[in-house]
Amino acid sequence: MDFVDGVLVRLADPASRGALFDAASTAHLVEAAYDTDVMVVEPPFIPVFDDLRIGYAAPPSATADGEWMSAGGRDRTEVRLRLHGFGAAEPMRVDALWRGALVVRTTVATDRIEHVELARPGFDVDPEIETDLGGLPADPVQLETERRTRVLARLRAGLDQPAAFTDDHLDRLLVGVGAGSVGDLVTRFAGQVAASAVRIRYTPPSAAPPVARPLPFSAAVLVRDQGFSLADTLVQSRLVRARAEELGLVAPAEPTVRVRHPVVVVWLVPAGVFDDEAWPGGDSGTEAQRRAARFARAGQWLANEGIGLVAVP
Repeated sequence: MDFVDGVLVRLADPASRGALFDAASTAHLVEAAYDTDVMVVEPPFIPVFDDLRIGYAAPPSATADGEWMSAGGRDRTEVRLRLHGFGAAEPMRVDALWRGALVVRTTVATDRIEHVELARPGFDVDPEIETDLGGLPADPVQLETERRTRVLARLRAGLDQPAAFTDDHLDRLLVGVGAGSVGDLVTRFAGQVAASAVRIRYTPPSAAPPVARPLPFSAAVLVRDQGFSLADTLVQSRLVRARAEELGLVAPAEPTVRVRHPVVVVWLVPAGVFDDEAWPGGDSGTEAQRRAARFARAGQWLANEGIGLVAVP
């Protein structure tokens, strides 16, 4: 029995499928499915197989665009149809469809907004200049400097971190509204452009420890033996994900978590694939350490593409 068939047999058996996913591989699945940059998750990660179907062939599909209009009518009706099973293309092979969950340890964000403060600084700084200096400076450079200083101070006054709003931010604001200078903003755009600063205060975050929680997970599984084409499999993965989303294989929405990819394409490949020195990351250590480092590096960038990388011993 070759590698692909052997993995499919193990996937089909509820008693053996979980052993295909070690800690490092399951971490890649979590990273591909969920935005772990903004959501704190901790191991152990446990795959849950609510529904796993081995061997699926997605028929080729085509899109037909058209329109019709009744005799003597004026209104046209446009229509777009997606037709499945047409054409000479071979069905798209998916080794398995998986719907279930990934159990992670995480803390659910329970902080709430408790106060909102809105400031609307005005740009009419000329009266202030006249009061302070007894009139507007005749020198254009000095006038621009006075206007810029006061507009910048008003914008900063409504911010919790005033120093974070720099002269560069003011310059970008001017470009965004089409003003050539602060004087242009004060005079030509008076009454047309306004600024707002919003300050939001949240309740203190919860100090509760992380707890185990199942996160919905949906995946299309591709099994590839040693020597598979990386370029071809990447393209196939995009096609498989698009088809899976069309078929409704999307993980249920969870309002308290941030999804990175609603459908993940899982690659099950031999661990020996990462003995190849062309994979970056394995620069030092024993052979096993170099293999693990290459696998970890590949899993990171593939997760951004919605691919969960699994190395099968």
